[in-house]
Amino acid sequence: MDPITYKLNYNGSATSTYYPAVAAFTDLVIDYAEYSITPITKKYRHYLIGYRLEEPRSIEEYIFELLNLGVLWRAYGNTAVGIKYAPFRLMAQMGEWRKTHPRLKPLIDVIRGFTLSFFLVPSPIQRTDHAPRSLNDLDRLITWLEATGDFREDAFRYIRLLGYFGTLPESFIPAIMKKVLVFTDWFASESLRHMGTYTPNVNAFVSTNQSGYRWREDRFACLRSQTEYHLNMVGAEIMNRAYRNEFLSCKTKTVLLPGCMRARAEEKCEGIKSKKGITCSGCEPKCHVNQLREMGRKNNFDVMVIPHSTDLSQWKTKPGEIPSAVVGVACLSVLVQGGWELQRNNVPAQCILLNESGCKKHWDDKGFPTALDIRELKRVVTN
Repeated sequence: MDPITYKLNYNGSATSTYYPAVAAFTDLVIDYAEYSITPITKKYRHYLIGYRLEEPRSIEEYIFELLNLGVLWRAYGNTAVGIKYAPFRLMAQMGEWRKTHPRLKPLIDVIRGFTLSFFLVPSPIQRTDHAPRSLNDLDRLITWLEATGDFREDAFRYIRLLGYFGTLPESFIPAIMKKVLVFTDWFASESLRHMGTYTPNVNAFVSTNQSGYRWREDRFACLRSQTEYHLNMVGAEIMNRAYRNEFLSCKTKTVLLPGCMRARAEEKCEGIKSKKGITCSGCEPKCHVNQLREMGRKNNFDVMVIPHSTDLSQWKTKPGEIPSAVVGVACLSVLVQGGWELQRNNVPAQCILLNESGCKKHWDDKGFPTALDIRELKRVVTN
């Protein structure tokens, strides 16, 4: 069956095809950055260390953040800069409310869907061909990203980048961003060549469903471009490398699964609910969640199902607790956001992609239970 948008095991198991391919392409991206944006990332990293704004991270993580900024500017820059008025703070707060008030989430999502389209995307989104002309352009993009709720974690990171740019002469901003966008355009072209096999139906899905998602709160998650899919592939690989040692040092590990992996519908699932998520009770032997629970018993890890909007800060280690690591499992359109949220809350984590998207709520009218690559999960958890 053709995938809805992407499929990691399209031409064989993801372990033997996708994961080696994304590792090789990530190496290529990092190598190419050495002659492009790595000097920028080194200066930015030096700024953060000098002002003690964060614990220093790997150069590869900062490369990805700049690349991500370039991709977001190309995709949404014109839209963000063109907005004259919007209740930005209220809209950003609604993104928080849907996490802290799960019972009100359905109502909040309806309101968000309307306000997102009415205020943040008043006209069709078009590619941004020019670089940001000033610091104000970037500031408006970041404000827009936070208001969407879908790019909240991106916005958190770029607030510090704005601070760094603010220490530079105003004329430097367009010059720096032009270099970032040249690298971004190279990435868009090369990622299509190297990773396009795994995203064959993204463009067709976006083109066919553009109007159908017009007033939906998940419009940004479901209508990502092919380049954004490839970006998240590389981002997941870079984050896994960066946090690997810290993850392995934790004795306790929990695999966080999306609800779309369940064999039964949400109302028929007999899982035990708690603040952190849903613990499988083993009600359906053929359920992917139950099968992974059994695998976890043999390989010393726990399994829990979490709703899409779960507040991942709940996994943060509290004073006196033994650090616990998590493996976040999600589809390509939201995986990196979850990984960044875990990183911001100092949760040692690894990412694993669903082989394809298929949940009824977001992607498919009928829906089907999604799956991940078992061998990749075992490799990640057990080293």
